[in-house]
Amino acid sequence: MDAKKIMLGCVSILLCLSLFACSKEEQTPEEAFNEFAAHLQRGNYEKMYELLTDSAKEVISANAFVERYEKIYQGIEAKEVTITVEQIDEETKRSKEERYPLAFTQRMLTRAGEVTTDAVAELVFHDETKTWKVDWTPGLIFPELEEGDKVRVETLSAKRGELFDRNRSGLAVNGVMYEIGIVPERIESVEETVERLANILGLSQQQVKEALQQDWIKPDMFVPILSIPVEQQETVTQIQDIAGATYREVGARVYPFKQATAHLTGYIGSISAEELEQLESKGYQAHDQIGKAGLEKILEHRLRGEDGSVIYIVDQQGNPKAEIARKEAVDGESIQLTIDASQQQRIYEQFSNEPGTAVSLNPKTGEVLSLVSSPAYDPNEFIRGLTAEAWQQLNEAEAKPLLNRFTQRYAPGSIMKPVTAAIGLAHNWDGNEKKQISGKQWQKDSSWGNYAVTRVKEVNHVDLTDALVHSDNIYFAQMALELGAEAFLSGLDSFGFNEEIPFPYGMAMSTVANNGINSDIQLADTAYGQGELLVTPLHLALMYAPFVTGEMPKPLLFKDERPSVWKDDVIETEDAGKIVADLTAVVAEGTGAASRMTAITLAGKTGTTEYKLSQDEAGKENGGFIAFHADNPELLVLMMIENVENRGGSSYVVPKVRAIFEQQFQQ
Repeated sequence: MDAKKIMLGCVSILLCLSLFACSKEEQTPEEAFNEFAAHLQRGNYEKMYELLTDSAKEVISANAFVERYEKIYQGIEAKEVTITVEQIDEETKRSKEERYPLAFTQRMLTRAGEVTTDAVAELVFHDETKTWKVDWTPGLIFPELEEGDKVRVETLSAKRGELFDRNRSGLAVNGVMYEIGIVPERIESVEETVERLANILGLSQQQVKEALQQDWIKPDMFVPILSIPVEQQETVTQIQDIAGATYREVGARVYPFKQATAHLTGYIGSISAEELEQLESKGYQAHDQIGKAGLEKILEHRLRGEDGSVIYIVDQQGNPKAEIARKEAVDGESIQLTIDASQQQRIYEQFSNEPGTAVSLNPKTGEVLSLVSSPAYDPNEFIRGLTAEAWQQLNEAEAKPLLNRFTQRYAPGSIMKPVTAAIGLAHNWDGNEKKQISGKQWQKDSSWGNYAVTRVKEVNHVDLTDALVHSDNIYFAQMALELGAEAFLSGLDSFGFNEEIPFPYGMAMSTVANNGINSDIQLADTAYGQGELLVTPLHLALMYAPFVTGEMPKPLLFKDERPSVWKDDVIETEDAGKIVADLTAVVAEGTGAASRMTAITLAGKTGTTEYKLSQDEAGKENGGFIAFHADNPELLVLMMIENVENRGGSSYVVPKVRAIFEQQFQQ
């Protein structure tokens, strides 16, 4: 046989072998498994099942297969699943003609972080269809997973950050409360247990009965009825001899200063459907608690923390077998404020639940020491669970305890006069010149018609000191008219009007008028704190800081912030000294005399704001008083109380501010 025939014969043999191989291996093992992996990545579990061997299908049904993948992958929140197959060497291919092992790496992102596993899939050649099938076992999900095992996912809860005052006293902390409840199987007489428990807890019998009639209840379960603060030990003692009644300690957000800091801290509550829709992309879930008001809401992003997760396998008896992935929880940030909680408590108590607001701060540094709104609510009641009736009472109360008054804007009244004085002095107003002012009413000219500026006390030959001591509206109206609207408004801007206050609580900006000052009457009224002038309590308090330092500090809420200046060169040192001396005289002999003390020299200014439609009618009045320690100006207090028209106006507030200084300096 010649060489040519030999070669043709070899080609024929190779061709036959090739045709035989192709008929047997129309699809390679790698291609078959890649198809299986592609369906896995897309979540097409039914298609995956079609690619299993007959022996695998005998072990697990299609429904069970799909259900298992869905439960596991949804439970661990698997996404971005990728499968990488290792190449099979030629020797393995030749030695394993009917069964090929394919090593692969599975990577995915889960709620516990990235998971990477290595496993081996057995590919078996199916003679009838001439295709490769996956000899599936649970180990293809996770290598440690065996028949009968289950995958568990556990949330590792992050602790919410806490709020502390400047002295590390807790304002919003993670504490405990008592949860009073019933274990149904321990009840001897339902009627007796319901009646006695309702009486002790101050609930209706119907409320207790409805709690016991919920669908999920089983005889040996604890059924919560009402949460109470741990201070109510007497209640716990009273329920102990009621058959079926018991209690347990549960973790809870606690607000130790209750009403005194309610509007400052706010409270947390269960996330609403609307909130969840907005925040789900940030990792919030349906069961989460979220800040609903106050700093709990404003600082939510810092307080919340981040929950962790652990994914693990348990055997048929529920015993932990292997950990797949773990992401540790990151606790929320605990924040120390500049607030002095004890001082805030004392100031709140001065209101005796009357409507009003107060601010105290250090005028040198800008540290805000208190932000008070009265009346208030107990934020702990929101944590324990507020009944519909209690919520309605809060909403409909005439005094509006849910209204945060320290974020509202008020007409400042005569408390604004020292600011007007500072603007006048900056424009060369002679504060020592005696102005001849006669009578209690004055108008610029007949163009004012029936309108006139009115003052409380008739004093002739008035200089700046007299005007502040006696709170003379006419003097300051004349000052503003002489300055002119442009100079006066420019002066207000130097004190931060029409500008956002750089403060994290979110105060509204103070404004002069909706459409600008359009008349002399409006300019005159604005000069002594009426007209359309609106300021927030915090801004009004800050406007007195330049009398101490010449500058307006940036208001600080966080203890770790460094003092800085918001508005510099607001007032000349000489002018500031003049105004402080005059404000000291206000306390020594003027409208603020009721705050005079022996050991402490206060400088201050009263202010009464009238709300009425015409000059001839009696209207509502807000009374205010602002004062600071003239010799050691590290404390400035502003207090405003509503509806003081029948109680002496601002003079009603003055002794309350004095009491705050007495308590602070232990007089």
